[in-house]
Amino acid sequence: MTGSPLHSLIVGQGLAGSLLAWRLINAGHRVAVIDDAHHSSSSMVAAGLINPLAGMRFNRRPEMTDWLDAADRCYRELGDRFDRRFHHPVPMLRLFRSPGQRRFHTRRMQDEASREFLEEAFGADACPEPVRAPEGGFLQRRTGYVDLPLLLQTLRDWLHRRGCLHEHRLDYRDIQLQPGRVCVAGHSADRLIFCDGARLRFNPWFNHLPLVPDQGEILNLRIDGWQPHHIVNGAHWLVPLDNGEVRLGATHEHAQLDKGPTPAGARELLAGLDALLGEPRGLEVLHHQAGIRPSTRDRYPLIGSHPDHPQLLVFNGFGARGALTIPWYARCLEMHLNQGAVLPGEADIARFR
Repeated sequence: MTGSPLHSLIVGQGLAGSLLAWRLINAGHRVAVIDDAHHSSSSMVAAGLINPLAGMRFNRRPEMTDWLDAADRCYRELGDRFDRRFHHPVPMLRLFRSPGQRRFHTRRMQDEASREFLEEAFGADACPEPVRAPEGGFLQRRTGYVDLPLLLQTLRDWLHRRGCLHEHRLDYRDIQLQPGRVCVAGHSADRLIFCDGARLRFNPWFNHLPLVPDQGEILNLRIDGWQPHHIVNGAHWLVPLDNGEVRLGATHEHAQLDKGPTPAGARELLAGLDALLGEPRGLEVLHHQAGIRPSTRDRYPLIGSHPDHPQLLVFNGFGARGALTIPWYARCLEMHLNQGAVLPGEADIARFR
């Protein structure tokens, strides 16, 4: 075994593994991270959207205040520490996709907890962006995006400098379980925490959990003479980046995963852009990427210990809301490990026993 015994060995340096490692190391834990150079990371592709009212009905989850406050603190702390801007607050333009959606907006405006995020609806002739909005829409507050590639590379460099990052693909067959210990890849640790996204479906200890992997494709574009001032959220979404580019996403594919970027995915996204803008001129496709979201059946993450092997834990299943929810649940897991705090019931994998 190399070096001192570890408190925690984390598998995966996507957003979940990176922010968990950040919290544990700052809490005094000896941590190592095993990662396959982002070969299987969906975080490097994801848009990192912060959106408190998700879905066609603009639902607000009861945990939303905790999620938002923890995300604000976490990305501000990281920005101050590394003198970089990771979190970009940008208002979101929500376009109604049907008359029924306007009724959902009206109901949310009557709910005090949801109303803090909403502005009044506008009609088709009052859209603040030059996009087609035949049903109108509304502006939403406390939205934005996290620059995940910059954040993950920054934390990767930080882990490298500390000697905490080991770049290779973990073979589950190499994991040796001992009483109260785990030995793998030359390391001995109190616990092994799986943060490796959609690979969870192949994990021999946790593959019973109801992961619903979902491949998504995203395009980075440049559109001559136009970049939105809002995140535009309709049938597809557009995110304006600081470098003048626009991200367009995303597709959803549940049946055939690991296909990578596909011509069909690009055609779907560009057709959605045409529906919004009407064949924009001077359009240049700069990047086309695909990743597999580790989504779950109930849209809550998967956190906790294996019932028979408590030295094995999972911190996974954050899906498309990872940038919003991971800071809060990383704090919850750190407090669970350090202080014995009870894990949030909505995320504890005990709910599936």
